[in-house]
Amino acid sequence: MKLRAATLLALIALSLGLVVVASPAEPAWACSCARPDRADERADLIVVGTVTEVTDTGVRLAVESVEKGNLRAGATLRLRVGRQEESCGYDFRTGTRYRVNSRDGATGLCAGITAAPAPAQSPTAPSVPAAAPTPVPDASAPARPTGPWWIGAVLAVLAAGLVAVVLRRRRTGSSSH
Repeated sequence: MKLRAATLLALIALSLGLVVVASPAEPAWACSCARPDRADERADLIVVGTVTEVTDTGVRLAVESVEKGNLRAGATLRLRVGRQEESCGYDFRTGTRYRVNSRDGATGLCAGITAAPAPAQSPTAPSVPAAAPTPVPDASAPARPTGPWWIGAVLAVLAAGLVAVVLRRRRTGSSSH
């Protein structure tokens, strides 16, 4: 009887192993923005400005205009932000102009950051070459593949059913002798 129980347990473990092997692994997405389309709503401050300093933990902007919040144009703004986009940070470039959303003094990939075009030059102002904007990565999460995970589940159920049938036949066959 102990051998049958051990065999049954081994077959069940094998069946569950088939589920794991036959099921495709979901890719790991380090940064996934919940609702990037609502970034402006969640922000308590939205500014357009040029980056004057970038550190490992933050960024400083010379604010040119304020779209939302209590800050004046011409102010200097310091925001907390990581540099790695994998952890929802943002790789700001000094001298580049951005439209930046922030909340509670922090910003990042999911907060809403876009490269802003250079301001329009007045005809009398001297022409100064503007810094090339940094390409902004698509903040939407890539589509996750949907594989036939259910094949593994069906195989596991079939294997468990086969084991149950074999064990039942052995029991009924040995009890009739």
